[in-house]
Amino acid sequence: MGKNSIFYGQPIFSQMISLLNKSKITLRALPHKSDHYCKRFSTFQHLITMLYGVTSGCNSLRELCCGIVSYGDKITHCKFDYAPKRSTISDAKKRRDCIVFETIYSDLVTEYLPSLSDSHKKE
Repeated sequence: MGKNSIFYGQPIFSQMISLLNKSKITLRALPHKSDHYCKRFSTFQHLITMLYGVTSGCNSLRELCCGIVSYGDKITHCKFDYAPKRSTISDAKKRRDCIVFETIYSDLVTEYLPSLSDSHKKE
């Protein structure tokens, strides 16, 4: 069995984000109009910001923003266009409907379910 070295040397968060297809997420956001009147903070940026918060265990928007800023020059390596401010994230959370993220999640599960490991033994 060969060793998969496609993710060699990348942080876990970067590996996880590399599985997301920005064009598919943008297409899924169109029917929900979640990017309507958005200048910079798109649905894709919102998604990776929230994923960063969950994987880092952030409890507040201040922690979330400071954590993203701490990446420094490596921020583009994790597909962040820029470090969003607290007010931008807060406004986006109020304005965007959670249904768009539900459809993105269901697409990801459909796409990656065959390759996910199953810890349950089939008897």
